[in-house]
Amino acid sequence: MTSTPKTYHVKSFGCQMNVYDGERMAELMAAQGMTAAADADSADLIVLNTCHIREKATEKVYSDIGRVRKSARLADRAAPMIAVAGCVAQAEGEEIANRAKVDIVVGPQAYHNLPELVAQASAQGRAIDTDMPAIAKFGALPARRKTGPTAFLTVQE
Repeated sequence: MTSTPKTYHVKSFGCQMNVYDGERMAELMAAQGMTAAADADSADLIVLNTCHIREKATEKVYSDIGRVRKSARLADRAAPMIAVAGCVAQAEGEEIANRAKVDIVVGPQAYHNLPELVAQASAQGRAIDTDMPAIAKFGALPARRKTGPTAFLTVQE
């Protein structure tokens, strides 16, 4: 059983669509009362938002998971909860949970379930959602809070 995280850090790999999706996941965590950490090394929850199209994407994610754990050990602090999100999570599914021992695996169509998955992983040690439901994830997400003259958006999945 893992303690409920209070701080989060979202790191997006690869495509620009992941920047947008990462912003949306950060908004979800903030709406749950979590605070953005200054960096991954000080976060209780690290979301690695992945892109499978980029070269060696899967290897980069596994490498980053190892780096996060090593950094926690060297700082003599508890390992953070790790969520792998995005296309690599979708493609790898339960394999990434088993191989890398991550707490959460969430595919691109299930980002809106991230708060529930964090709660499930806190209570049960692991949560996986790579389903492709009929409802669009953006219809289930709250309205955007970020405003400005430019923004990233999802074009395709």
